[in-house]
Amino acid sequence: MAASMRPPPEIDSDEEESGDWEEWQAGGPEEAEEEEAAQCLFCSDELPSSKAVFQHCAEAHSFDFLKLRADAGLDFYDTLRLINFIRSKVAENKSWSAEASLELQESLREQAGLSVDTKQKGTASSSVPAWKDDKFLTPVLENDPLLYGFDDEGEDDDVEEMNAVDRNAALRELLEDKSNSAASTSTGLEVLAETGTRNDLADLTKVFLSLGDDIREELASPLDVPMTADVAAESSSNSSLQDDGAPDLIAVEVDEELSVKSSNGTEPELPKKKGKKDLKVTFAEVAKREARNVNKDYFGSYSAFGIHREMLSDKVRTDAYRDALVANPSLLKNAVVMDVGCGTGILSLFAAQAGASKVIAVDGSSKMAAVATEISKANGFLKDTSSPESSSKGVMTVLSGMIEELDETMPVEVHGVDVLVSEWMGYCLLFESMLPSVLHARDRWLKPGGAILPDTAEMFVAGFGKGGTSLSFWENVYGFNMKSVGEEVVRDATQAPIIDVVDSKDVITTSALIQAFDLATMKADDTDFTSQFKLELLPSSRDTSKESTNEATKLDVVWCYGLVVWFDTGFTERFCKDKPVLLSTSPHTPRTHWSQTILTFKEPIALCAHDASSEKMDKGKVGSEGCPASAITGRISIARSHRHRSIDISLETSAVSPSNAIRTWPVQMFDI
Repeated sequence: MAASMRPPPEIDSDEEESGDWEEWQAGGPEEAEEEEAAQCLFCSDELPSSKAVFQHCAEAHSFDFLKLRADAGLDFYDTLRLINFIRSKVAENKSWSAEASLELQESLREQAGLSVDTKQKGTASSSVPAWKDDKFLTPVLENDPLLYGFDDEGEDDDVEEMNAVDRNAALRELLEDKSNSAASTSTGLEVLAETGTRNDLADLTKVFLSLGDDIREELASPLDVPMTADVAAESSSNSSLQDDGAPDLIAVEVDEELSVKSSNGTEPELPKKKGKKDLKVTFAEVAKREARNVNKDYFGSYSAFGIHREMLSDKVRTDAYRDALVANPSLLKNAVVMDVGCGTGILSLFAAQAGASKVIAVDGSSKMAAVATEISKANGFLKDTSSPESSSKGVMTVLSGMIEELDETMPVEVHGVDVLVSEWMGYCLLFESMLPSVLHARDRWLKPGGAILPDTAEMFVAGFGKGGTSLSFWENVYGFNMKSVGEEVVRDATQAPIIDVVDSKDVITTSALIQAFDLATMKADDTDFTSQFKLELLPSSRDTSKESTNEATKLDVVWCYGLVVWFDTGFTERFCKDKPVLLSTSPHTPRTHWSQTILTFKEPIALCAHDASSEKMDKGKVGSEGCPASAITGRISIARSHRHRSIDISLETSAVSPSNAIRTWPVQMFDI
């Protein structure tokens, strides 16, 4: 199963907002907010506020960030990217000057299609600017105040108006990207977005409501769209716009004060504006919103039966769990078992079959929870909760929801579970894995000394040869040479990991353990790690995988095209004393639905055996055919991505010659 939940940062919204809300209702003065000091974008100076930083950048470094942002119409995320991009550029050049700042500003304005002296838009560059890369959503400086302070600039009187304009602009941009009718309405929307009035926002809301349900749901998530009375009346009369599946993240409210006039015929007085704290978009709010959307898609994907058939048909996977449960009676007999991410309930059924006294099956998909309930009932394992006097022998209870949110309905005491089982692993072990949820269940519900299955997980890497790529296929397609296609495919593979099966004969190096997890004691943060590795040519690869012979040295050269990553999970003797089990996704064992993860080098590395003849090697770059390497060393880092349930991988690679000469390649970045 591929499922993971890294809970976003938490905010205590009640505590944060209560004071301001009471003052706002009472019409009292706003409480002065503390400004947080921030570092300049271009030097080490620390200024008392974000506003002071941007003013300092304009005066001392000739870089007017706020003007550039306004002229280019950068949204929230683009502004984050640009700040981090600038910080990364400055970090690369320690001798940064005002001239360099001015050149950077002119370059950025040109990329945005702006002239240097005005905000008049011209033709933007056709290529995507480097700072648009999503990697620049990751802060360069930890807890950088600029990343949540740029929306506070300007006088207080302008804050609410600017937020309205920003909402209009954001909605306009989304409509242009997502709506089929954007071409015909974009001109009008641009005009509306510039004015930012309440009536204009009502018109935008009408356009929003006219879109299809699926498009509206997608657009609704990141926006807070207020609704005026006239729009509400129109929407209430249109039954097609009233569906129970409306997204819960869009606030559609009717302000009754705006829908009627006062007794003297004048417009009612608008409520007083909120303080900046109420209007600020925080990282916690963005992360929570993003996590909710990803979780919805994630659990929705597991509502389709095709993926469950694939997992159940994976004999290696399913047999390993069955053996760990059914073949270990000393562990399961009369035990209280919890199955996190139960899906169809197969692991829960194994536990019930093994003699568990109580089995609690949990799934985040309401559909799959209902399916598991029906299956357990059909097989006589569902506990009858309709009557306390029931003589049913069923032991299974199925709960729908995320394990982190089921404290009130859990039919067991805290730390009342004997065995916690879950098939939480994803591609590359950690992609979309449910491990944080499993660890939460362990800490909340598993009794001290209780068993967690599996209880170990290990990750490995090894080098693969040409057979692990598609080059051989494209070199001869019905007798035609299509090598250029294969080369392009390999180039594309250097940009993103490939999930595929690598044949054992195409693994040409030794393997290296890069990380080991103890599920009984580890923390969620342990999934972010960096590890070093060293790989050498396998003796068997000298004959079966050699691609060329260096005539000067008579050495057989084997080319390594990248790394293959896999994982093993263990049901060890610590808990499974009757029958320990190993579930492996190695290229050297029967294939599983997880396959392996392939990380392709930018440039293949030539390898040879480290023996006496290597002393005669030609001069040249280490890792080339003239100077093949005796080993590949490197460092691999895997960490949770800013995108919920995703992971980022960085790979540093070096080739080492028999004489210990080293050639190093630039770092490669992958994300899954």
